[in-house]
Amino acid sequence: MISWIQHHLIRHGRWIFLTLLAVIIIAFVFTIGNTPGCTTAQTNYRESLFYGIDLNSPLQRDKIIEKVSLSAYLNGQQFRNDQQFQNALTGRIAMLHLADEIGVPAPKQERLAEYIKTKNAFRGPDGEFSADAYTSFVDQYESNPRAPQGMVINVLEEDFRIEQVVEALAGPGYLLPAEASAQAQQNRTTLSLATAGLSYAEFTPEIDPDEASLKAYYEENKQRYEIPERVRASYVLFEADRFAGEVAEPSEAELREHFAANRADFVAEYRAANPEPEEAADGEESTEETSPEPVTFDMVRDAVAESYAREQAKLAANEAAQAFAYQLYRDDIALDSAAFNQILNEAGVSRTKIEPYTEAGARQRAISPEMLESAFALTGKRYYSDAYEVDEGYAVLIYEGRIEPTIPPYEEVAKEVRADYTREKKRELFNEKGESLKAELEAAVAEGKAFTEAAESLGLKVNSFENFEVKDAPAELSRSALQQAQSLDEGGISSMLTVRGTGTFVYVDAKEVPELDEEDPDLAQTRSMLERWARFTTRADLTNELIMRGLPEEKNAAPVE
Repeated sequence: MISWIQHHLIRHGRWIFLTLLAVIIIAFVFTIGNTPGCTTAQTNYRESLFYGIDLNSPLQRDKIIEKVSLSAYLNGQQFRNDQQFQNALTGRIAMLHLADEIGVPAPKQERLAEYIKTKNAFRGPDGEFSADAYTSFVDQYESNPRAPQGMVINVLEEDFRIEQVVEALAGPGYLLPAEASAQAQQNRTTLSLATAGLSYAEFTPEIDPDEASLKAYYEENKQRYEIPERVRASYVLFEADRFAGEVAEPSEAELREHFAANRADFVAEYRAANPEPEEAADGEESTEETSPEPVTFDMVRDAVAESYAREQAKLAANEAAQAFAYQLYRDDIALDSAAFNQILNEAGVSRTKIEPYTEAGARQRAISPEMLESAFALTGKRYYSDAYEVDEGYAVLIYEGRIEPTIPPYEEVAKEVRADYTREKKRELFNEKGESLKAELEAAVAEGKAFTEAAESLGLKVNSFENFEVKDAPAELSRSALQQAQSLDEGGISSMLTVRGTGTFVYVDAKEVPELDEEDPDLAQTRSMLERWARFTTRADLTNELIMRGLPEEKNAAPVE
């Protein structure tokens, strides 16, 4: 007899509706490839095929995004950033391609029914599979007639096939017995050590380079001072204040709607301007508990009217800016032509020059960085941007050309060269100081002097860490120092490490490596951990290689006619 899940699958068939994607889909923007603009005369669309999926096709891309999002929800996964989401997307396509290549079949209904029971999305409050949770989820999806049909079952079948491929790629997790033994011994090793530190910030050698040294340094590092490609541009501003007089008198209903849409802002502004009376002083009894007086529409009506008028004026400025850009496109108006100057005059606007800027520098300007960045996608023919919001209203950027990368002469960057030279020279002298200090420490210890005493006599700050196992290392001991200590013999002194702005020497006072038998629980745990790690790295390496092989080559991509 088939289970109730099988019965449910048979009753509803393979085609079930997808719903609640607004709850499930991760709010990542997956932007790959070029898409045509609304004010350009030709398309820049190019196919970007990845194992048969066109990543530049909104239809195909949105479908795979839905599948990745739904799969993550069903498995209780979360994407912490856009890169993780994109990795999951390309990995899914690659794994399904490999499953097709080697002939991994979709699961039969009995197997699929068992597989469904493993999904996190269908677990009840007790953490076990819940028939009610499964039924509720599927019924919710079926209730949405606009959702793609069969998506849930399709994703579950694909996930099953992907897991079969992943399991095969991971392999058995090959591991040499000595590897697990060495790792377990390392974790159980007992150490007593000391660290001695030299502050980089307090290291102030005298550095006074002559002009010849600075010029020689400049010649050797010219590329460092190259100014990247810059854009020459200006912008046309449509000030919102110009349209304030054109705003129609709002109705009471419009004002109340505006108040409701921005209630929190109006309430906060009113309370800031009209603070509540101070509470009773300590020792004085309050006669009754009071709650803040509710802020009503009538109390802030003037502020609402002013805000509404500003918003409408800004909307009018936006419309005017968009109309300006559209007219440039529609009439194919050339930059600086008579027609161009005429529409500037008719609109009552003028161009404001922008100092040439690099793409990286766009974010450092006071004006809209999005508008400035848009210039790098413009050309001599399409020289105008869309309308962008700025503080005073809306603006359209006018692209005027590019300035090729240049290397300024020494005289123009002399101050920067001196700073770079001084910084590098200090680092070089610091490392040399580290080598000489190590030699002095080793000599002192060889003569029978205690490491702590020798280090302090050289002006180093000493910290001691006594008798601890590596797996329980003190939190105050840096991981870099601990790793260095593990590679040293008893009585050894490390070379200087730079840790958090401090040159650090590590001295191992005592080191005890335990002997572990085959029945030791730590050894068994370490072996299991390393086997899992070996399987993970094998799978990850093969998956990444498969993804890299499938990525489209830009040079081979041709525009779609």
